[in-house]
Amino acid sequence: MLRECGISDFVVVTGCYADAIEKSLGHGEKYGVSISYLHNADWKLGNGVSAYTFHRAYRQGEKFILLMSDHLFEADLIRAFLAAAEDLKDDELLLAADRRLDKVYDLDECTKVLARGNYAAKLGKELAEFNAVDCGLFVGTGSLLEALARSIEKGNCALADAVNLLAGAGKVKLHFVEHSWIDVDDYESYKEAEKILLRSLVPARDGFISRVINRRFSLRITRLLAATSITPNQVTFLSFLAAAAAAISFALGRPFIGGLLAQLASIIDGVDGEIARLKFLRSSFGEVFDSLLDRYGDCLIVMGMAYAWHSATGQPAALLAGAAALAGMPLSMLFKEKFRNAFGKPFIPEAYDGWLRYVPANRDGRLFVVMLGGVFNQLPAALVLLAAVSHLQVLVRLYKLRKGGMN
Repeated sequence: MLRECGISDFVVVTGCYADAIEKSLGHGEKYGVSISYLHNADWKLGNGVSAYTFHRAYRQGEKFILLMSDHLFEADLIRAFLAAAEDLKDDELLLAADRRLDKVYDLDECTKVLARGNYAAKLGKELAEFNAVDCGLFVGTGSLLEALARSIEKGNCALADAVNLLAGAGKVKLHFVEHSWIDVDDYESYKEAEKILLRSLVPARDGFISRVINRRFSLRITRLLAATSITPNQVTFLSFLAAAAAAISFALGRPFIGGLLAQLASIIDGVDGEIARLKFLRSSFGEVFDSLLDRYGDCLIVMGMAYAWHSATGQPAALLAGAAALAGMPLSMLFKEKFRNAFGKPFIPEAYDGWLRYVPANRDGRLFVVMLGGVFNQLPAALVLLAAVSHLQVLVRLYKLRKGGMN
């Protein structure tokens, strides 16, 4: 998560299980970062002693990020926090704090903060009066290390003890967060962290069917696959195979099976992106690979449906409807890509499509129409609808773009 926010150099302070941690993480090559280690043999004394261990690697005048290894943050929270640290004074400490107390998980276990404006007056787990909680994310300077040294010398070995020294001097500046985070201390908080991660995987540009139906299944599949070594590109290929199987089922006169397989392909198509975002495996090749196989899969499905209709009736309309659907189905993705290239921002249906976002013209909606056509054995109606909504969507988008409704 930190790497995605531009952080590339890490110092991991180890105590218990040092060898296992270093063996697992290595020097960061597999994560695209640089990791070095400092060992604290006195880790049992308190986390302040571990934090102070960093003084061995500290360079005078630098700022550093300090965070607890069992805290989970959304990337946008970290980005906003780093931006707030740009104007931090050399003798101050920046602390991420959450004043949305009704949204804090396991409030009793959190370190409480008494905030006075944008500065902390006092911290502690047992504070009777508080209006925020500590998120376990800091940007520190040499002043924190000095405070840690003074605190440890007095026998106060918790990080909070040193932070309170700075708070008493009015040196702990607060950044109030607006995104999700959690301290993972036990199995219950682990399950809650899992929910936060899964919720963060749903992109804003999701179509209506994907958001309402597909994600209910794809997120469960992603949860099961997350601990495996499967890659997003492998999932993409599985989605294509499901689409190809749907096309074959239609062509062989088994529309019910074909419809279900088409919907399965649509659901799996969401899993590859979820795995890529969850495991930070996004790549330019993967994006192109996914787009191309989606187009091939759609093409095969429409060909299978048109073939089944024409074989059963011999009507030329089957070929015409199939050709119209094949011409229209790629246009939704093409419009989004051209929009992003032209305006430098993603096309978000919720923001730009208005009522049109409820029309099943995006891929999730189109495959849902295919599923209904197969399950109810109404392939002609499904093909005609696919052709109509695909072209209607692009024409309405072009009209709104021309009128300036997407600026």
